[in-house]
Amino acid sequence: MIIDEEILKDGINEKILAKLIARHSLERERFDKLFRYYTGEHAICSRRRKNAGSANNKIVCNHAKYIVDIAKSYLVGNPVTYTCAEGYDIGAVKECFNVQDIASIDAELEKTMSIYGRAYELVYADESSQPKSVCLPPTNTFIVHGASVEERPLYGVHYYKKRDLDASVTGVCCMVCDSAMIYTYENDCDSFENMRLVDKRRHYFGKLPVVEYRNNEERQGDFEQLISLIDAYNVLQSDRVNDKEQFVDSFLFLRGIDIDSEQAKKLREERILMGYEGADAQYLAKMMSENDVEVLKDAIKADIHRFSMVPDLSDRTFGSNLSGVAIKYKLMGFEQLVRNKERYFSKSLRQRFELYDNFLALKGAMEFVPMHRVNVVFTRNMPVNELETSQMVRNLAGLATSETLLAQLSFVGDPKEEAQKAAKERAENEARMTVEK
Repeated sequence: MIIDEEILKDGINEKILAKLIARHSLERERFDKLFRYYTGEHAICSRRRKNAGSANNKIVCNHAKYIVDIAKSYLVGNPVTYTCAEGYDIGAVKECFNVQDIASIDAELEKTMSIYGRAYELVYADESSQPKSVCLPPTNTFIVHGASVEERPLYGVHYYKKRDLDASVTGVCCMVCDSAMIYTYENDCDSFENMRLVDKRRHYFGKLPVVEYRNNEERQGDFEQLISLIDAYNVLQSDRVNDKEQFVDSFLFLRGIDIDSEQAKKLREERILMGYEGADAQYLAKMMSENDVEVLKDAIKADIHRFSMVPDLSDRTFGSNLSGVAIKYKLMGFEQLVRNKERYFSKSLRQRFELYDNFLALKGAMEFVPMHRVNVVFTRNMPVNELETSQMVRNLAGLATSETLLAQLSFVGDPKEEAQKAAKERAENEARMTVEK
């Protein structure tokens, strides 16, 4: 959310907060729709037939969930790793990440931004004065940016309604962060108007502790532009089942035969019909061309995967014995999509790392590490030919550092630590061989 910094020159207050929250709430309908599509509540579920006796099957083929989950697994299925330049130590930050299983939070953030187009992370200090992270949904979280060229983040806002055991609203709460302080506003009624400031405290992270994760420049979800195609696919599949059902329940047309309702009921039970010469009986059915329907279904499905850039992994060609180059070519569009997501995700991860770095350095748990000395490493979650990779690593020995070569192996989590362990093991073996001689 962008706002003129002149409006906030004296800081934020209750009136400004109420207007910002009301402005942000205008997106709630869009957010709700995107969440419904991810969870399988598509438009086909609310379809009604004018004729109550007509078949009305509601088939949901959840391409939205497929697109989000495949992209998430491909990007962060393998945990993100961090390395730093020689002479710097980021062990304290990595320990904080390991304690709270930061890989799970990364997966949640990536899924959220793939659904809604953006996600938010709050970095806070727990009761033991250790930095922690939590994923906040964009449905009730936003960042206020200044309307300058750099769009500097000014405030992070997270608001929600308080409820009792019966789910009745008992009040509202709003947390506002800036680069130094955390402010808490509350109200005892179901309204964000006329809130009162109830708490104010310092957070010691050095910067705004709310980080925005953007899915793309437009902040759109992975399937947001494909909802019409997903709806068309659901309608087609549902109508195919409807046609089958109506074909079974077709009308029986009788020519030269006169029967009443009781005889018709008996006919359904005994399945015997008698008639005179010239009489005829046949079902009235709509002729269906399964080939045409199948072609249309495949065309819509292909468009969904083409425009989402997420491949159909059930395609039989993926099961073929393809070379590594051929597989990369089939995944080229998907790779471009994920690289763009990675670029934005990596930028936000650096902001998170800087918050942890500032807090732990101020606490004295580590020396401050400049962000340009830290690398964020993503490893694609896809089948890897370990033999081929090991041969490449062996051929490049002496041309690149051990740490760089070890980073190419998918089963090595921390290349720097692994290189140190390998060097130590070699030294011990050499010492033992010297003693034995």
